[in-house]
Amino acid sequence: MPLAVIGAFWMATVIVRPRPSRFRDPAHGSPIAVIRTAVAVLAMSGIAVFAAWMIWECLSTWSSVLSRTGINTVDLIAIAAGTTGLSLLSITDILIRTLRAAVLPPELYRRKWWTHLRRSRRPLQNPEGPRRRTLVRAALVLAPSAILAGAAALPLSRPKRVIQKLAPPSVAKTLPAYPTSLASEPAWIKDIDNVLDIAAGVAGPVIHTADGVMGLNPEDGSVLWSYERPGSTYIEIFGSLPNFIGDRLHRTLAVSPNHRYVAFRLAGPEKTGDGRGIGQPAITIVLDTATGQVAIDHLSDGGALQITDSAILDGSKIYTIGSGAETWDFDQHKSGSSNQRTTYSGTAGHSTFIINVEDDRKGGQDDNSAQFGRLSLVSQDNPGQVHTSPPAALMIETPNAICIDGWTAIYRDGAPTSANGSFHQGWEMQAVTLDSLLSEEDSQQQRHDLGRSVGINATASLTTGKVVMLPGTPSSSARNTFTEHSFNFWEEPHTVSAVFDPSTQKLLPMDQPSGLIRAVGVSPTSTFDSLEARVRVAPMGRGEEASFTISTGSIFHAPGSYEYNPGMKDIAIRSSSKVSALHTPGANIVILNPTAQPTYENRSYRLYGIAEVTKK
Repeated sequence: MPLAVIGAFWMATVIVRPRPSRFRDPAHGSPIAVIRTAVAVLAMSGIAVFAAWMIWECLSTWSSVLSRTGINTVDLIAIAAGTTGLSLLSITDILIRTLRAAVLPPELYRRKWWTHLRRSRRPLQNPEGPRRRTLVRAALVLAPSAILAGAAALPLSRPKRVIQKLAPPSVAKTLPAYPTSLASEPAWIKDIDNVLDIAAGVAGPVIHTADGVMGLNPEDGSVLWSYERPGSTYIEIFGSLPNFIGDRLHRTLAVSPNHRYVAFRLAGPEKTGDGRGIGQPAITIVLDTATGQVAIDHLSDGGALQITDSAILDGSKIYTIGSGAETWDFDQHKSGSSNQRTTYSGTAGHSTFIINVEDDRKGGQDDNSAQFGRLSLVSQDNPGQVHTSPPAALMIETPNAICIDGWTAIYRDGAPTSANGSFHQGWEMQAVTLDSLLSEEDSQQQRHDLGRSVGINATASLTTGKVVMLPGTPSSSARNTFTEHSFNFWEEPHTVSAVFDPSTQKLLPMDQPSGLIRAVGVSPTSTFDSLEARVRVAPMGRGEEASFTISTGSIFHAPGSYEYNPGMKDIAIRSSSKVSALHTPGANIVILNPTAQPTYENRSYRLYGIAEVTKK
């Protein structure tokens, strides 16, 4: 646009250019000369006004994008610099032609340009004059270039607004193991405000707040590493599994199956808050959860965000973690996968992406059939070939995929119908990796029986990092309330029938300690002179319940309030979501909402780090 507008003004002065004869013709020249001069003045004014407006728009947008997102949009600086140079060139040309027409005699003005190339044979009377004039002319010519180069170099030298602290290299070499028991007292307590999401990294808990992302030391709760971008706005990942720390909150973190990397998004230049932008809705960042090192940082077009152990699916494009190189773009390849558009975001397979979720449940045809679907899968190394999974378990509330550390659950006997099960009897299910579903032979070899179940317990699976199954034969109270949309209102306190550990590829024995938390709550306890509150933590499987007293003011409601799950129902029951837990390397994290705000509005949490029992 700058080239077209400035060129139009410039061309107008060429067509209606001033002539020396018009300035000296007393009869007819004056009015025409005035008109031509007015055209030149208007053209120079128009070019100056347009250039000033264009430069202001470019620089203000650049400043807004840089301050809000940390991205240095060099293209805007280049446009501003080009506009400045073109406007100076055109105004100078118009001004010189107008002055020459007014000052030079007509016979000299009409002299051909090549006559100026002839050198005078007369010796120079004052050699210093031309040399000085040459230097002045060179300075005038080079000054705009120097000014523009400096203007372009200034923003390029401005550092990105990223505040980062990396963990020592030793952290990645000695990663903590998951706890296998529950200590009776917390090893540390930490209050964190403006929490957006909490996930398990490879070296401990990863906390995402409105200020940035940080990894905590599971031994003492100190900050191992942090990544902050002041002034940035973090985007929720729609289509992901529910955020267990708060009802109606979408997750902001996507964790790789091996927990080594975490991906998240910031609002991009398209969403700067003041109406300016360059059309990029998001910025995608991938961090190493052991060190906090940035593995990917690029502009994104939005859409689904999935992560494997070594790649991400960012909208329609696949990028390699580490190098950040783009390896595939579904929009540019006309294949069966090009027409797929997944609604799932979050953890994918170890090397497999979910590009579509097809809900096979036909509402109203069979009231005893479960909500299931077929997943369209592609390998990150061969994304042009699409594979369809057997009937797989989906979310109970919304027909979306469930993937826990690269694993999901499928129905052993095909599509779940009243012929092979029901909501009151369950269906035979199996655990399987997404990677194995790319091959029928591998799928058959890597299936693990889970028993009869009505589906995956998504909330318990998220908090434990295991594939946790709902009971296949709920009690009478659960049967009366359980349909595909009413799991949140179960009255049954227990919602776990089987626990599959992806790391060992075995079912965890329910009669042995596992270090997993089944239920957490706050109950009142009486002393001689006061009423105290105690946090109770019940393990998954065998093991003693851990409990510890919390300080006065740690909770807003009375200790016996249903808000804090005093009846010790399983974590999956959302009516007690003011208290939850997360299984991470090095410690189990009890997450408590200490405020009066409902969970879907609150962003402040108190974390209790519970290590495993110290061996004497």
